[in-house]
Amino acid sequence: MSGKVFGTLMLLTALILAAKIGADFASYEAKRDVRIAVVADDQELIDLEPNLPYAYISADDGKLYIDISTNNPNYQDGFGEGVSPDSTYAFDCMFKVSNNLWEEVPISVTVSSDNSKVLVYSGEEEAGSETTFIVESGDSVCVGIVISAESYSPGDTIPSVLTIHAEKSTE
Repeated sequence: MSGKVFGTLMLLTALILAAKIGADFASYEAKRDVRIAVVADDQELIDLEPNLPYAYISADDGKLYIDISTNNPNYQDGFGEGVSPDSTYAFDCMFKVSNNLWEEVPISVTVSSDNSKVLVYSGEEEAGSETTFIVESGDSVCVGIVISAESYSPGDTIPSVLTIHAEKSTE
């Protein structure tokens, strides 16, 4: 009888060990703290840095704005208050896009405008509704703006939104 009990115990032990050894990983759960700082456009991993006084970072929301009017916080009495009607202005290097990613990889950046009267460019290319360029790790690239006030009258405004898209470069 003791042999049968011993044999049964051995069989049960073998089955339990076989079940544990053959088990596949099913899940894992852990809780960890995540800290992500939200900072102004000129302090982020991909910076938007004002270069001319017409561009600035808002103290209220930390975003880059381009404002050629007396509403710009950089405006000083006696300076021009805007652009002339039926004229075209080109502003080289209105702002810069910098690559401060920790991974030290180049990024491809596209800046686009939603208004055909506000065009963008980088480097020596011709201004258009969109410009695309590569920013190497630790570098910055200037973005220029061309404003056409053709068909506008004094008192009008030229509204526009610039969209900046960046992704890891495949080049």
